Amino acid sequence: MARLRKDQTEELLGALDSATSGPLEEITVAREKLTVALRIALDSDAEWVELIADATARGGWTADRRDLLLQASRPDGAADPEAILWELWDLVTELNERRTLD
Repeated sequence: MARLRKDQTEELLGALDSATSGPLEEITVAREKLTVALRIALDSDAEWVELIADATARGGWTADRRDLLLQASRPDGAADPEAILWELWDLVTELNERRTLD
């Protein structure tokens, strides 16, 4: 796995620091920015669902975490958008602190 550079994590945090109209929009923005970061960390050009599957396998993520992150691809149908948003932010924090998924 690759490591994100500090400027890449700062760009991720900066892009997510802007105000949005609500949790669904925030989930969409976070998913788009995390897709870029995960592509770097996983050295992949895959889309969200494949990135999450790969990260789950490589990072030893729980099924609950995987399932919440997968729901970010269709947040409008999710029972608890706030839970998805918290999981996305946990991933942002992890990538910012560790810069990798190892």
